[in-house]
Amino acid sequence: MAWNTTGASAAGATPSGSWNTSTYPSNWNNHPCPEGYRLPTDTEFQTLINSSTVSRGGGWNSSDYGYIKFTSGSNSVEFPAVGSRATVGLLSSDVGETGFYWASFASSSNFAYYLWFNSSDFGVGNNNHKQLGFSVRCVR
Repeated sequence: MAWNTTGASAAGATPSGSWNTSTYPSNWNNHPCPEGYRLPTDTEFQTLINSSTVSRGGGWNSSDYGYIKFTSGSNSVEFPAVGSRATVGLLSSDVGETGFYWASFASSSNFAYYLWFNSSDFGVGNNNHKQLGFSVRCVR
C-alpha cells in the first residue's frame, strides 16, 4: 500500500485505500493486510510484551538496523527498527533506531494504538497521529 510522499509533511497524506480513516472505537476494518490476516490489537501487543522475554540486536543505526525480539517458549517474533514517516521535514525518521507498528484500534478520532521500541525501552502507546507512516505486522 503506497503512501502519498509529495511534500515535506505528512499532513493530508493518506495511504492508498485509506485504511486508516475510521474513528474510535472502530477497528480499522479496511486494514492493509491480505485476506485472512489483520493488525494485532493493542491488548495483543501488551500481552506479547507481558508474556515474553525481550532481547535486542543490531547496531541501532541507519547502517545496522536495531531490532527487538519477543520470545515465549519456543516461539519468537522480531520487529526491525525501521523508523517511521516523519511529520515535518523528512520522508523518514529514526531509521534503524526506533520501531513503530500500528495496532488495529483507534484511541480517538485522530490517534491510534501502536507498539513502539528503541534500543533501551518499549511499550504500547496511543498518542501518535494516524497520518504517520508507521509499519504494520499482519497476523492470523
